[in-house]
Amino acid sequence: MLSPTRRFPLPWRRSPAHVGAEPWLFAYALLGLAQSGLAPILMPLATHGGTSSGLTYAAFALSGLAAPMFGTWADRTGRHRDLLTLGCLLAAVCLGLFFFASGGVRILLAAGAGLGAMAATTAGNVLAIQGQPEDAWDDRVARLQRFISAGQVIGLVVAGILARTHLAAGFLFGAAALLGGAGLGARSAPGRQARAPHAKAAPRPLTGGEAGVVSTTRHHHANARELVAHLRSLGPTLRHLLVLWLVGYTFMSGIAVMFPVVMTRQFHMDPTLPSAAYAIGVGLSLFAYHPASGLAHRKGGAWTMVAGFGARLVLFAAMTALGLLRADWAGLVILSAFVLMQVSWPLLSVGANVSVVRSNPGARGESIGLFNASTSLASSIGSALGGVIFGLYGFSTLSGVAAGAVAAAIGLAVVWRGGQRPNAA
Repeated sequence: MLSPTRRFPLPWRRSPAHVGAEPWLFAYALLGLAQSGLAPILMPLATHGGTSSGLTYAAFALSGLAAPMFGTWADRTGRHRDLLTLGCLLAAVCLGLFFFASGGVRILLAAGAGLGAMAATTAGNVLAIQGQPEDAWDDRVARLQRFISAGQVIGLVVAGILARTHLAAGFLFGAAALLGGAGLGARSAPGRQARAPHAKAAPRPLTGGEAGVVSTTRHHHANARELVAHLRSLGPTLRHLLVLWLVGYTFMSGIAVMFPVVMTRQFHMDPTLPSAAYAIGVGLSLFAYHPASGLAHRKGGAWTMVAGFGARLVLFAAMTALGLLRADWAGLVILSAFVLMQVSWPLLSVGANVSVVRSNPGARGESIGLFNASTSLASSIGSALGGVIFGLYGFSTLSGVAAGAVAAAIGLAVVWRGGQRPNAA
């Protein structure tokens, strides 16, 4: 029989590795509140038109392409705590000023807020597993994700309350939360733990079916030539994962960013409804992290991620059909489908993060940085193109494109899985 902790996997419960007792995890709850709760709702609503909304959020996401540089620097110096603290501070300043700026300055502030948030995010997975036995990694990564999602729920509730008449207060609330996260990180996150420049994990198979590969790049300054060389040096597990994520996640991000705009402008809903749907979905998803962690441990992170792709493919196909209808009930059903989208997120989040952590144990910060960079690239492209597609052709076309991209990612996963050696399964 499962214990009460296992039945109710709330983020503050203690795991076998006691990660729930660490105060610095609440810094990531505050980061999730601002980055994943307030920003996706308030930024698009603060701008005018689908294209403008998409471009602004694209700037917020695009700056995360610097994540590999952050990860490599933190790996070399062991200063993951500083990365968390400074990232939250930068994001706080930019988010606090966002509403009071306009035009190009607003896009620059969105980029700065995204840069700070992604720097802090890059440090998270390494801090969660730092100094811990490998058999505790899956649980700790999942617990970290639950803290982020718990903060996101609060942020979405606040966004729903303030979206209609108090947008400025919403941005200031997010800035205050990020300042609190910076303080918590500085005081309680694990301290400096430098890694020897050529230190590598033992070359042995990893639990869950993912074979470890080790990067050959250790420089903290990056340019295009070094990035291309680094990508070529990656083992097939991480390289395939990054490609799958880029293909599958790009238009998922576009739908998530445009969702409040779609609901308020195409279906004429009150702004509180999409915020409430987002919050309910993320709240329910908190209870899916532990099962997702167990699935990743049994089947491997990559197939857990593909299961999440499959769930979203079904939902996007339904949204495509419903988007053709103009009836009020169709909008409500799409709202419900969006709730289920959030419930499926733990499969994607845990699966992808576990795969990344296990794919390159000798340089986890670099691998997480590359993954966060690919996430930022996908979010940026998806946000910009999503705004354009919605503005020109409507929501049904956008969700249809998303369904096609996710189907392509699933197909690639099946093809690549079929080409692996039996002992790599």
